[in-house]
Parts: sequence; structure tokens; C-alpha cells
Amino acid sequence: MGVGPGSRHRYSSPSPTVIERIVERVVEKVIPSPGNPNPAKYTVLSSLEVGKHLVVMLHYPDCKNYEGKKILLYENCRYADLMKQKYIDPHFSQARGFYSPIARFEPTPRGWEMAIRAAERLP
Repeated sequence: MGVGPGSRHRYSSPSPTVIERIVERVVEKVIPSPGNPNPAKYTVLSSLEVGKHLVVMLHYPDCKNYEGKKILLYENCRYADLMKQKYIDPHFSQARGFYSPIARFEPTPRGWEMAIRAAERLP
């Protein structure tokens, strides 16, 4: 079976709506949408090394939920190592070459305590 005349298989170009959806997904990955944290713009509010793990509270001024505060737990990570990164993305990722949190907690005193307790229980 070929693709020539008389073939039952026809090539059709994707509809504009399909192309628009693909472009939207690419733009979402490259440019944070309003209200999402910008990994390049953050302030460290608190940090605590627990054994070989790190708990940090960051403030992302572009983020709208919880006033932009995020509590993150990093496994096998020191504060100095995390600060060497140009970007700190609070979202989980399996990409290699940078630290990604293994857990996030509500940015409250209770969340901070929970993050420390979780870090203490990691091997």
C-alpha cells in the first residue's frame, strides 16, 4: 500500500487548532504564565540542612498562591549546591543537571515542621 493515487491513506496537514494547542504547550514550558513562579526570580526566606538533605522556604514574587511562598525538600543537597544553580524551579522534574525538590509543603509553620520531620526520616 502506497501513498499515491488510489491509496486509502491520505496525508492531511494538522488543523490550526491542533497547531495552536502545540504552540500553547511550548509557550507554557518556556514562559511561566502569570501567577506561576519564575525560577529565576526568588528570595531565600529560610533554609535548614538536615543531615545530607535541605529544607528551604523561598519567595517567588511573581507567584500568586500562598503569597508566593514555597517550602521545598531536597534530597542529598547542600545549601551551597542549590545556590550555585541559576534557576530554582519549585516543580518536580526528572531532568538531569540540576536539583529538583522531592517534596513540597504548605508554606506555614506547620508545613516547615513537617518538612524538617520528613528530612530527618530520609536515609
